[in-house]
Amino acid sequence: MLAAPDSYQYAVTLLPRSLRKTSLAGNTPISWETQTGNMYRFQKRVTSVSVHALLAVALAGFLTFGAGGVVHAQDSTATETSSGTQPAAPVQAETASPAAESTGPAVTPSSNASEQTAPVEPVAAGNAETTAENPVQPAEDGAAAPEAAEKPAVSVPVAFDPAQVIERARNLAKQPFENPHRDLPEALANLSSDNYAKIRFKSEKAFFSQANSGFALDLYHPGNMYDVPVAINLVRDGQVQAVPYSAGLFDFGETGLSGNDFSTQGYAGFRLRYPLGNVAGSDELATFLGASYFRIQGRDQVAGQMARGLTVDLAGPSGEEIPVFREFWIVAPKEGERKITVFALLDSVRLTGAYRFDIRPGNNSKVDVSSTLFFRDRVEKIGLAPLNSMFLYGEQKRRRFEDYRGEVHSSDGLLINNGKGEWLWRPLDNPANLQISSFLDENPRGFGLLQRDRNFDHYQDLDTRFDQQPGYWVTPKGDWGKGHVELVEIPSPSESNDNIVAFWVPQNKPEAGSELTVEYQIAATQDGSDLHKLSQATDTRIMHIPSGGDDAQAATRFILNFAGEELEYYLSDLDNLQANISASNAEIRNIRLMKDPENGGVRVMFDLIGTGEAQSSNLRAFLQYDDRVLSETWTMPWVF
Repeated sequence: MLAAPDSYQYAVTLLPRSLRKTSLAGNTPISWETQTGNMYRFQKRVTSVSVHALLAVALAGFLTFGAGGVVHAQDSTATETSSGTQPAAPVQAETASPAAESTGPAVTPSSNASEQTAPVEPVAAGNAETTAENPVQPAEDGAAAPEAAEKPAVSVPVAFDPAQVIERARNLAKQPFENPHRDLPEALANLSSDNYAKIRFKSEKAFFSQANSGFALDLYHPGNMYDVPVAINLVRDGQVQAVPYSAGLFDFGETGLSGNDFSTQGYAGFRLRYPLGNVAGSDELATFLGASYFRIQGRDQVAGQMARGLTVDLAGPSGEEIPVFREFWIVAPKEGERKITVFALLDSVRLTGAYRFDIRPGNNSKVDVSSTLFFRDRVEKIGLAPLNSMFLYGEQKRRRFEDYRGEVHSSDGLLINNGKGEWLWRPLDNPANLQISSFLDENPRGFGLLQRDRNFDHYQDLDTRFDQQPGYWVTPKGDWGKGHVELVEIPSPSESNDNIVAFWVPQNKPEAGSELTVEYQIAATQDGSDLHKLSQATDTRIMHIPSGGDDAQAATRFILNFAGEELEYYLSDLDNLQANISASNAEIRNIRLMKDPENGGVRVMFDLIGTGEAQSSNLRAFLQYDDRVLSETWTMPWVF
């Protein structure tokens, strides 16, 4: 039996708890709002979270938002209010507080707040005239001003400097934290997730000129659990203007809200669209909605896992702290530009942050993330570049569920390229108890939650299309030093819960008054086959072997499939192809290696037998020919 190397280590925590369930009506997809909201609603109301409540904090529903099909967007430019220090997306007057004021644009000049007037709905091009009483000029992309009869008061655009967002976060960190959540009007607060999903942004009101740049910007309405007023600012040619709230931007559908006046509400978030599938299309590229959640999609991909700006003490004994994006500056792309840039201000109890997202659409859309964090107080565990996903069951654990589908998951494994150049593949699990795995490392080269299985027949789900959901791959920029990749797997009875989280935890804990700058890239990839030149660990299957008498011990049999790259070349000399398998605190027996003519590649089988001295074991397996490593290193913790 080979000992596990020092390049990695598991730290597995097993805690019993009861789960908070979210019901589903059949297999009807749930919206993105439900996906983030199950977690978000719970987190904002909890100030002290026990270990048992921790799991509910980390759960989030998982499905999609937005109508399918091709949408053609038109241009529309929103005007601003005259206030200089009030939020770009104002909150209700009766709930306004210094916290609300702190979300205002950092780059807007001061003015008398009493001069602010009610925001006016943007209108389509060609509906307004420019007069002495209505001095607003049409935007360069063709959008016109509101009609003269409305006579809005607007602020003059001012120069935008990205450094001011960083300075804004630095100054905010010196102030006491104030809760950003606001009481919504009853009609909005009481919206069910289904009814909230019926509120649609009018595509003809989309910001930016999709005809010129390909990009279009939609906004999300507040409601349901989304009660943080998010300020939205547009940056055109180096000038910034706030986007005031306008109910006319939304179709309230069958919610019964069309006659209500929500003019004092801000926005909940936004979505960027781009013709990913074909030149005439308008597909979802990126969405920012709820806390610090966001997602990106590439060509022929559908909504799946999510990324987050940051995690604070996730799966820690004190309970998770939830940072939120409170303000965005979205830079209008120029004609022919294949990139769109978003700046964001993040706020939380113990820290603030200035973020920059450079989003590039493509087959595997990418976002370059740069964040500068400022700490009000010490943080025990900071989670950088966090990824959220869902794993209910797969080929190794399907019999607990009565379901017509063979597999239900948005990711089936964690892939790590550690600082020593080793590629580790860790299949995901829906464990019986909370499970935390840590992979010690120094200067990691990348990690990600991938959806490796692309065979529709394995899922048979025409609604959610797990076979088309993207994997996310994180590539650090610069040296991240010592720390570990942490994988949190939370027991879940339902696919509506995001029960998988992966992130980087630096060894040095941030102290009060300290700053931290982190840069990385997230790519919306497929199965990760483009990341390296090794064969992949494609399947993990497990079965129990009962004892056969006094001399035969009970065992657990593992069946692993490896395929791809140069492996086929070496199959002609199968006798010299080796499976290097190791396990801590256990014995490995009956190793077999054979060709897999049906799936391609090689099948490896072995039996694991516990020694009785430990409750768990760390397993590793990879293929080699002489001294040449041919595959990823498959790795898994096992509890006897």
